[in-house]
Amino acid sequence: MSLPLLFTLAPSSRHEIILLDPSSKPTLKSLNKLITTTIASSPNCAEFMGKYKKNDEGSKETIQEFKIHWDLKSRDGKIWPEYTVLTDENFGAVLEMLKLGRGADVLEVKVGKGE
Repeated sequence: MSLPLLFTLAPSSRHEIILLDPSSKPTLKSLNKLITTTIASSPNCAEFMGKYKKNDEGSKETIQEFKIHWDLKSRDGKIWPEYTVLTDENFGAVLEMLKLGRGADVLEVKVGKGE
């Protein structure tokens, strides 16, 4: 069963919804690839006035960080954290928590210029 996941590109309102297949044992690397591909092709992720932006190959944007912003309306905000930074070690557990939720948690993707 696929898991719908809403992601946003901080600090803008650019976003998209993707489907993850937890049975295929996704990794942060595969999530990075899926989101990078989605960003490049999705009209919801298009940067405002991006078509007028100078195309500079040397300053390609890359994903720097993933954060899950938890839905605090259905959880006790006094004890539940506002967000969790995704790592290789906690990615599986976070996916299990997302499966228990009802689609109210949001993945924030921080993108920036590559070194």
